[in-house]
Amino acid sequence: MQKGEIMGFPKLLSPNKIESLEPMGTNYANQDGSVSQRLIDYHVAKAKGGFGFVIIEATAVDPCGKTIANQLGLWSNEHIAGVKKIVDECHKYGSKVSVQLCHAGRETNALITDIHLVSSSATPSPKCLEIPSELTTEEVYGIIQKFVDAARRCWDASVDAVEVHAAYGYLIDQFLSSRMNKRVDEFGGNLENRMRFLLLIIQGIRQQVDNAYPIIVRISDEEGSSGGFSITEISTIVRHLEDAGVNAILVSTRPGYLAYLAEKIKKSVKIPVIIKFLLLPLADTLNLISQRIFGRLARRIWSN
Repeated sequence: MQKGEIMGFPKLLSPNKIESLEPMGTNYANQDGSVSQRLIDYHVAKAKGGFGFVIIEATAVDPCGKTIANQLGLWSNEHIAGVKKIVDECHKYGSKVSVQLCHAGRETNALITDIHLVSSSATPSPKCLEIPSELTTEEVYGIIQKFVDAARRCWDASVDAVEVHAAYGYLIDQFLSSRMNKRVDEFGGNLENRMRFLLLIIQGIRQQVDNAYPIIVRISDEEGSSGGFSITEISTIVRHLEDAGVNAILVSTRPGYLAYLAEKIKKSVKIPVIIKFLLLPLADTLNLISQRIFGRLARRIWSN
C-alpha cells in the first residue's frame, strides 16, 4: 500500500486532487468592507498549508446585503487592492483563489446593515422576522449590476474564479423560489421569470470577463417545504446556467439527499458539479467520485 492510500481504496486520497475549504464568514474584514491584515493572514495560512484552491468567504456586493458586521465587501473599487493582496500572497504558495459573491436580501437585519432590508417580495425571513421592502424593477436591475461590477473587481484583482451565491435563502434564492417570490413583473411568476435575476447576473459577468474565466454558481437543493422549488426545477435552472456560460455548479444540500441530488443534477449538465464534503459512508463517497462529482470540505479552521 502506497503512502496516502486507504486499504482497498487506493484512489480516495490520491495526491492529484485539488483540495479546498468551504468558505466561512470570519468577520475579520474592516467595518467598511475592506481587507484587514488579519483577513489576509487567515486566507494565506490555507495556501501555506497546501490547499490548491482557496475560496475567499462570502463577500457582499452591496452594504445592505451584508450578513455580518465586518463582512468583506466588493461594492467599491477601493476594495480591489486589499483583495489583490490576498490573491498575490496565495499565489506565492501555488494556490488558486476564488471569491464568493453574495447579497443576503432578507436574511440579515438592519442592526448589521444600518439600512432597511430588501428582497424579491415583502415577506419576512422566519429567522430574521424583519419585513423587507420589495425591490422595484429598477432596483432589481441595479443589484444585477452590483453583482456584475463586483465580479469585474474580482477580475481586476487577479482572482482566479468567481462564485455567485444563489443558495441558503439569500437574495438570488429569494427570486428563484416561488415560496418567497410573489412578484408580478418580469422577475416573478413562472420559473423562466424567477430565473431571470440570476441569469442576467451570469450573462452580465460573462460580458465583463474573459470567456475562459471560471464562473461557479452555488445553488440550493430541494427546498423541502410547500411551494418551494423541486429537483425538477433545479435541473432546469442548472441547464440554463450551463447555457449562460457557467463553468461549474455547487450544490448546497441536506445530508440525507446528498448522493441522490448530486446524481440527478450531474445528469442534467456536462459541466462539473461540486458538493460540500459531508461525512458520508465511504461507499457513497466513492460513488460520487466515480461520477466526477467533486466535494468541498465544510469545516471552519480557527486561527489563533
